[in-house]
Amino acid sequence: MWFSRVLAEALEALNLAIGVLIVVLGGYFGYRTAYWAGENLTFGAGLGVVAGLIAAALICGLIANLSLIEQHLALIADDIEEMRAREAGELEADKEV
Repeated sequence: MWFSRVLAEALEALNLAIGVLIVVLGGYFGYRTAYWAGENLTFGAGLGVVAGLIAAALICGLIANLSLIEQHLALIADDIEEMRAREAGELEADKEV
């Protein structure tokens, strides 16, 4: 369980770098395709960057939303565990001296 949490947090931390990489690669492949086709290189690179932005928004947006859902579910699970402990009288704050 803890390893899954570490992987989820690592993916969340790398999300920005993944997005930048997708945009840069989109621009590069747009430039290379325009060069290969003998077209305007600036237009090809710009079109590649736009395509990279769209792909990054879809992929990294999905990662960000899933990460947000995971965080909310973890908070809910912690709250449920605390409520169960409180009902069972296991919390130190609930015990009277």
